[in-house]
Amino acid sequence: MKRVFIHAYAAGNLGDDLLIRILCERYPRTRFVICADSSYKKRYADLKNLRVFSPDDRIVRYTDKLLKRVKNCDNGMWKLLLRSSYATVHIGGSVFVQHQDDFAPAYHLDCQLRRLSRRLYVVGANFGPYTDEKYYRLYRKLLSSYEGVCFRDRYSKNLFKDFPNVRYAPDVVFNYRQTGKVRLKKQALFSVIDLEGRGGKYSISQYAEEYYNLMAELAEQCIERGYTVKFVSFCRMQEDEKAVRMIIDRMGDKYEEAVSAFFYDKDERKCVNQFYESELIVGTRFHSIILGWLAEKKVLPVVYDLKTLHTLEDLGVEDYILLEDLKKVRASEAVERLISRSVIDVNGLKSKAERQFADLDGLLQ
Repeated sequence: MKRVFIHAYAAGNLGDDLLIRILCERYPRTRFVICADSSYKKRYADLKNLRVFSPDDRIVRYTDKLLKRVKNCDNGMWKLLLRSSYATVHIGGSVFVQHQDDFAPAYHLDCQLRRLSRRLYVVGANFGPYTDEKYYRLYRKLLSSYEGVCFRDRYSKNLFKDFPNVRYAPDVVFNYRQTGKVRLKKQALFSVIDLEGRGGKYSISQYAEEYYNLMAELAEQCIERGYTVKFVSFCRMQEDEKAVRMIIDRMGDKYEEAVSAFFYDKDERKCVNQFYESELIVGTRFHSIILGWLAEKKVLPVVYDLKTLHTLEDLGVEDYILLEDLKKVRASEAVERLISRSVIDVNGLKSKAERQFADLDGLLQ
């Protein structure tokens, strides 16, 4: 069995956790390894072809200490796994974003990943946003040396359209396959994020109050039309749960019995089931929109990032809410449009999304 190192954002975010699962399940005869905290041993206990190396593992502590003493090498286990693996898969969404004016630390990490990997592939990413032309130039040179790169939007692909190793395919999560049955409910599912903590280079924290208020109004309007409302948190670390509580606090007391919440922890399938049991999806998280379409639901996207906007443009979706338009939205009209809209046929997207793995299929199947 070939051993492949997974480089991913392993911080308890549903979207990224699904990407890791989809990758491992696609290649059951490949032995995958990943560095992540010990909770991931439980998250993926059923994946027999994935081994999680955690900082508190004895072998990790011993290897790090030994290589630090002998070679003055930091993160020794991580580097050893990279060097000794047949290939590295960098899987994730917003993995090439210029988050700060000083982007050197992130860039140097990607350079190190390239230098230590025998073969390096990117799956499911988007490129940008970025504001510094130097950022783009440096990554053009770096990505040209990768064995394969597959972006999830055409905007990113077109930034590297002259590169033979760069391709486009719809998002990886379109490859997710639901198992088991769930009971359909007259339920509206709301995926929300914490905007107060979204400062930095592309700050959207100024929209926080308007966003929380509108989410509360939309939820109330759904209840007025006979739906129950469930809020879903994708990532505890990024404080989705805090946003859920703040929105519920803004809702009138008379709606209390019709409102519930689901906080994703370690069971991805249970969280995904929330989408399949619902009729309506109001999605802020990028992958809440993808999961809503995949579950053949009526979806109202709330766009907080260019990655979402670029995907909506690729698919010709025109009815969505931008943060800068929050004040203009009449909640009652938005909910009426959501209820009356058609479900998007994603069968074509499912087959096209398999192309995210075209490079790896030739390597691992």
